[in-house]
Amino acid sequence: MDTISVLKIIIKNKGKLLVIMILTAIMASIFSSQTFIKPKFNSFSIIYPTTTNSIYQALLVENNPYKKDFMEFGEELESERLLQILNSNRVKNKIIEEFSLYDHYDIDEEGKYSKTWMDNAFKENFSFKKTNLMSIKVEVTDRDPVVAANMANRVVDVIDIIVKDIKKERAEQSISILNRRESELTIRLFEINDSLVEFANFGILDVPLQIERLTEYYAKSLLNGNQSGIKLIKSEMNNLSKYGSSQIRLLYDQELVQEKLDLIKLEKENIKLEMDADFTNRFIIDRAEPSDKKSYPVRWLIVLLSLISSLFMSLVILFINEKSTFSYFD
Repeated sequence: MDTISVLKIIIKNKGKLLVIMILTAIMASIFSSQTFIKPKFNSFSIIYPTTTNSIYQALLVENNPYKKDFMEFGEELESERLLQILNSNRVKNKIIEEFSLYDHYDIDEEGKYSKTWMDNAFKENFSFKKTNLMSIKVEVTDRDPVVAANMANRVVDVIDIIVKDIKKERAEQSISILNRRESELTIRLFEINDSLVEFANFGILDVPLQIERLTEYYAKSLLNGNQSGIKLIKSEMNNLSKYGSSQIRLLYDQELVQEKLDLIKLEKENIKLEMDADFTNRFIIDRAEPSDKKSYPVRWLIVLLSLISSLFMSLVILFINEKSTFSYFD
């Protein structure tokens, strides 16, 4: 079908085509109205990720080469992490539960493919996209503009809840491991202390100081010719020689175990601080507001596409009819 043929068909059938276009426009306007297509409204929030969500790393660690400004906006890596959270089942399931979306979308929760239908409805009405400026746009579409805004804002707020839940799970595992290790080290410390008490009963208290004093007394006894004193000091020296090294090792172990226990205590305090702190994971640039204009359907676009489709189909039918007529007369 060339351009000249099309023009000839249009001119020849302009009356018919005009009637078809008018009827198409009327029908498209009717069937794109609220009676047949429920309008939907769009609301969105704009958020930025933070560089860190750890108050311990951000504020309490001195000379930390990985320390980040907790007031600074996050960049690409943080945006990708935030998107991962937003697209998680945790966020989706929480929104579905809080807004009773099975009822809201008229989906039978007990139906065979209810989860699939819900996933499709969620993907259709919820959108999380990274912008060119590394922010995240949380967009929600719904028949009720207020509900759309409420859901968009709730998604933004749920981020902190989800992250805190994840951190809590991790913290509980960490605390469990630390408690077990603390118990083991405490038992070891008691054993060391019991052994040191036994050494004390043998007169082994402070080996370096005792050696220094005995050496001093030995020298004086030699000068004074105190044979009984020399004999007693030698006995004490033999006692130190026999048990001293073991006592020194125990003192070293005691110090090492105590250091580890102090570190565990500090780490548990830091974990508790992280759990108690309300440290946000996003900066909210714009909160969603109810829209006063529907986003779907776009009636003029439906009418335009209907007119184009109708005109094209009409021309095809008229062209086929023309060809059939020529063939018949030939």
